[in-house]
Amino acid sequence: MTQATALSMGSAIGFVLIGIIISLVLPVAIRTLKKAKGLEATQPTWGERLSAALRQYGGNRYVQILGAAAFVAVVLVWMLGLQFSTPRDAVLAGFAWESLVNKLMGGK
Repeated sequence: MTQATALSMGSAIGFVLIGIIISLVLPVAIRTLKKAKGLEATQPTWGERLSAALRQYGGNRYVQILGAAAFVAVVLVWMLGLQFSTPRDAVLAGFAWESLVNKLMGGK
């Protein structure tokens, strides 16, 4: 049996951040899909859809949330000394952390 090596600090922070971002984006994506209408005659471009989503959901707020998520990822990995042997474990840790905080703060 081989011993699993831990991810580097930077990789662990990056993967935890990815997990947090997935946890933040997933509910918005589900809401958007539920509100989606049938096929339209002209499809908006990807940039137009992104611009509309930023206007609708307050884009600057998400930039602030992204900054806070990056801070949380650094705190979780660096200050608490967490080590992960696979990227999957780090992503799941970030996802679980954000979901826990969301539940504790009264989110859905």
